[in-house]
Amino acid sequence: FFFFFFFFKQKTAYEISACLVGSEMCIRDRSYNKMLKLLSIAFVFAVALGKYGFDASSGPYNPASMACMRHRGFTFAIFRAFRQVNRVDPNVVANIKAAHDGGISDVSIYIYPCGKCNDPREQIIKTVEALKHSNYNTIWLDIERKGWNLKAKERNRRFLLEMFDEAVKHGKPVGIYSGMYSWKAIVGLDWIVGSKFPLWWPHWDRRASFRNFRPYGGWNAPHIKQFDHDHKNCRVKYDLNYMH
Repeated sequence: FFFFFFFFKQKTAYEISACLVGSEMCIRDRSYNKMLKLLSIAFVFAVALGKYGFDASSGPYNPASMACMRHRGFTFAIFRAFRQVNRVDPNVVANIKAAHDGGISDVSIYIYPCGKCNDPREQIIKTVEALKHSNYNTIWLDIERKGWNLKAKERNRRFLLEMFDEAVKHGKPVGIYSGMYSWKAIVGLDWIVGSKFPLWWPHWDRRASFRNFRPYGGWNAPHIKQFDHDHKNCRVKYDLNYMH
């Protein structure tokens, strides 16, 4: 269903803009209005079946942009809080506040670890300290191949264990963002310790569904699916996510 929702949102935005500047296409194809009605019905069913959110690593964004995103149907947001260059993202505090002020109450963060650094606990501590006055939910750990020593799986496992332990200490839910190939390259598919945390699964097939998920790393199902990337609306650059 979300395929229709995505097409509807993007297509109608284009068509409405064309109408405003007098495009003949908007007035010559009356059957298009009927199609829009059907797509609107599909959207209603899609909303009933799951939640749609976005993740963003830029900014800072303002409440107007976040309100615009909310009106487009997004109900949760995940912002980058820590960068792979081993420092806190300077925009995260403003982005979290803007999301709440814009009407998006389900806000989480993600940490993109410096996997080659020697301070896994300190990366968590820096992030939590920077956000001590911010209102957010889950701490997601973004585990991708870039920035890790792929020939040192045992060292990577120890590194992540320390990150898990430190993140849990701070009383926030913890989750893991990682695809099957990244997880395999960094720690190995036989390492299932991470599966005690929910999985945010990156799989850019443009389908808001978990049906084509194949178990790996001890996970039998994801909690969130990032199903498309590199979008821009409401002056926000973001990826698309689905939660069921």
